[in-house]
Amino acid sequence: MSPRAHGVVALVSFCVFVGTIVFGFVPVTRDIETSGYSTADLQEATTRSEVDTILRAFEPVMESVVLLSALDYLFIVAGFFLFFSLHSLAMKRLSPDERLVLVPKVGMVLTVCSRLLDSLENLWVILIYTDPDGYPTVLIGLMNATQSAKWAVVAVEYPVLGLSMVLLFLVRFTALLDSGASRT
Repeated sequence: MSPRAHGVVALVSFCVFVGTIVFGFVPVTRDIETSGYSTADLQEATTRSEVDTILRAFEPVMESVVLLSALDYLFIVAGFFLFFSLHSLAMKRLSPDERLVLVPKVGMVLTVCSRLLDSLENLWVILIYTDPDGYPTVLIGLMNATQSAKWAVVAVEYPVLGLSMVLLFLVRFTALLDSGASRT
């Protein structure tokens, strides 16, 4: 795709990404928290009794819990396209330098990994709350392990995106300085 197309995808994805947080996550999470728990509490629960207690509390707000899961998948898709487009823009500009282009390439791999882990984490949560009486206990461990792995990847993913953007702007700024110097 052209840099312009990546820019448009990044802009639209950014709007969906932020819009999902502001207009989706915030009000829906507030509704869920009227139960006394949040979905984060569910994802951090480590025993069946903790999970069962939270699921019972969620019963009156289960529609909001389901909506939050759907919004989370929208957030995952928007984040994937946003990060992938930004890294693609950085790769196009940094491609003349073999070493610098590695940063956005690593960022793309991290983006794919974090989004897959986030999707899996949501799947485990959905499988738990859609069968509150019969879910296999192994799902709790899978949910916890996937959540830990996701946050470990995200802790590296965001700084790599930041570094890619800094490198992109530095190369662009240096090119502008060079072109200005060559005119004089």
